[in-house]
Amino acid sequence: MRPLRSLTEDPLTYTDTFEVEDSGIEQHSQPQLRVMKVLKWIDDPKMVELLERESIILQTIDHPGVPKSYKDDYFTVKINNNGLTMHCLVMQRFEGENLAHWIKTYEKISQNTALNWLSQLVNILDLVHRNEYFHRDIKPDNIIHQPDGKIALVDFGGAREISRTFLAKLSTNGGTSTGTSMGYEITAVRSAYYSPLEQIHGQAVPQSDFYALGRTFVHLVTGISLNKIKSDEKTGKLLWRDKALHIDKLLADLIDDLIAPFPGQRPQNTQIILQRLQRLPLQSKIQRITRSKTFRISGIVVSLSLGFLVFLKIILPGIANGFVSEGEKLEIANDFPRAQNIFNFARMIHPPARFSISKFYLEQASRHINNLQLAKKYYELAIKYNERDVGAYNSLAIVCRQMREVNCAINSYQKILQFKADWEGYYRLGSFYDDEGKEELAQKQYEIAIKLNKNAVVAINNLSRLKNLEKDYEQAAKLALEGLSKTKEPKTQATLYKNLGWARLMQKNYSEAEKYLEKAIDLDNERIDAVCLLSQAQEALDKIEETKLWWEVCMIAKSNIPEVYIWRQQLVDKFINNFKSPR
Repeated sequence: MRPLRSLTEDPLTYTDTFEVEDSGIEQHSQPQLRVMKVLKWIDDPKMVELLERESIILQTIDHPGVPKSYKDDYFTVKINNNGLTMHCLVMQRFEGENLAHWIKTYEKISQNTALNWLSQLVNILDLVHRNEYFHRDIKPDNIIHQPDGKIALVDFGGAREISRTFLAKLSTNGGTSTGTSMGYEITAVRSAYYSPLEQIHGQAVPQSDFYALGRTFVHLVTGISLNKIKSDEKTGKLLWRDKALHIDKLLADLIDDLIAPFPGQRPQNTQIILQRLQRLPLQSKIQRITRSKTFRISGIVVSLSLGFLVFLKIILPGIANGFVSEGEKLEIANDFPRAQNIFNFARMIHPPARFSISKFYLEQASRHINNLQLAKKYYELAIKYNERDVGAYNSLAIVCRQMREVNCAINSYQKILQFKADWEGYYRLGSFYDDEGKEELAQKQYEIAIKLNKNAVVAINNLSRLKNLEKDYEQAAKLALEGLSKTKEPKTQATLYKNLGWARLMQKNYSEAEKYLEKAIDLDNERIDAVCLLSQAQEALDKIEETKLWWEVCMIAKSNIPEVYIWRQQLVDKFINNFKSPR
């Protein structure tokens, strides 16, 4: 019917968007006005993957605030005789206007509106995150205010699976340094002023959505563009509160927590945010009452009763927070014994103060991450005050691995499993054992991970590799085929084809081995382990010229994979033996 945005070339967008009339939708008896995205970069497989993923997400997430799309809504059209294909995705169209337009018309929003909209959006994100996705592009342009006051979140083109990205973050160099880390490529989706630093660097996590959400609400409650709001030169904190004096301190505190610079400083999941939002109206009411003239001049009995309540609910926490602040100053000044005494006293008079202390130590660890010994100390202190913080245990495990402190890393991973026994925890522990050369222990952890999640492709792949190493080639091939049936991600497929080709090579099925190893290299030309294996397969097939080429690549290409070193040594031994043999 019409384009929904300018069709001029914009390097930051990979789709054009149109309003269309869909007369063939089975779910409605009448033709429907809907939205169609058309991929502009038709020759880019990564962009095709993003559009396909958006289609799957919109079919998966069933929420009135998320556009609905059905299986047949993703389709392709041949546009000429040169084999070019146009990729299209049709989805539900929401009536109303996006908040970028809304704010220009109505200016900044009230406290009540902010609470209402924030609650709606966090409830949408709660379902998105529980479906193991995160959005990665929350901003006013992608939030629709409908005529009935309901809020919708649109444009899931940048969304990604939580588990895949989280595992990619654990890879030390973004590649396959040991053959156990999958080295997923992480597409960096960026929107100016709304994307956190870790997302700009291509390392988005679920908490990145909270940062974008918080920055969106700074814009909404101030009515001012983010590029016009200054930041504190020392802390980097956005200085917005004086431009939104109608917003209560408690809501402002929540927004500031959402836009904290480091993911570990933000609320760790949507449920924590929802709980805080539910408590906000009552807490704000108590705060207003205690500051009112009526409260100050009320009767002695009422004053004493309310005073005791306020002391327990407000004043005592305030006193504890004061001690926490004093302890933080002493810690920064390296007066460690006094800081610990004050922190312990704050926790004694108000136990929840321990969460603030733990958060402080997490911040210190992030700031000193280049000093591994100091970072380790701060992570251990953060855990001391919040013993159930899974994120702190995981960070401590990573630091201990870098320091080669094996027992520390193992204890940290086991603590994670004690509090959250999910497949990712078992995979992480298996990956650690794998890196340490403890293959039997690694296999057990991978097997548990797969039992808990049959679609844990990273665990399936790593177990397939270990089966090859222990010469159980039949099982290695079976696992690789199982993994290939569960993923379309090219680099993941490359590792699985490598393991499958490896198994077929050892089973002396050289033609199949050659086919699978060539597929691995086509999908990921940095898989040097596949190159070394391919040279062996082609030697067995008596393809001498091809063999020499792949031998050379295997010998000189950069790789830290343990098997590559073994195969290189075998090649060197072969050359030496051939040289010594009589001619």
